[in-house]
Amino acid sequence: MVPKDDCTPKEHLRNRAIGVSEGTPIFKLVLAGEGGVGKTSIVNHYLSGVHNEPPMTVGSEFAYQEVELGKQRIGLSLWDFGGEMQFRDFIPVFCLGAHAAIVVFDLSRYSTFRCLTGWLDLIIPEEKNIPIILVGSKSDLDCGGPSEEEVQKLCEKYKISEYITVSSLTGENITQLFKRISELIIEAVKEGEITPAKPFKIHGQGRETEPSCDAE
Repeated sequence: MVPKDDCTPKEHLRNRAIGVSEGTPIFKLVLAGEGGVGKTSIVNHYLSGVHNEPPMTVGSEFAYQEVELGKQRIGLSLWDFGGEMQFRDFIPVFCLGAHAAIVVFDLSRYSTFRCLTGWLDLIIPEEKNIPIILVGSKSDLDCGGPSEEEVQKLCEKYKISEYITVSSLTGENITQLFKRISELIIEAVKEGEITPAKPFKIHGQGRETEPSCDAE
């Protein structure tokens, strides 16, 4: 049972404009990684179901998508960050209130994997454990990427939940990626590790969660 919605009229208009269903809990999901690794292509393929070559993201871009997992519906507020150096000073501000993260590198460019430590240091909040999925993009061009041992070491160091390879060209694992991060978000709420943007009941939890002051 979803609790009574207490949005103001202005919030109702805003929610309707971006496609937010009444009573749907919203979670902020950030995507980060070097420029050109395919973050925007991954998001666009997930939203539209087709491959395209978008221009490189300048600063950040925003999208919204709702996900149904059994009886639970959640909203993902998707924040896609540009990978250029001149924008990185703003990344910690953009990441405030993030509930989860997808960190992307290009399987055909090993240098983008080496740069991930800098991104992870920027986006992981202090004293807070959020679900993170590491993504190797462009699996259709997989050549010269990191070894399994290197990936495992990175995941262990930063407590990354899972590693998935995807291709926005073929669509491989794109839907599965966002389904899995949604499942991890719900699990984290149940464990009390993150708090949703507004009160709601996670099915199987038995009580409503409390609102978060820093959620976007």
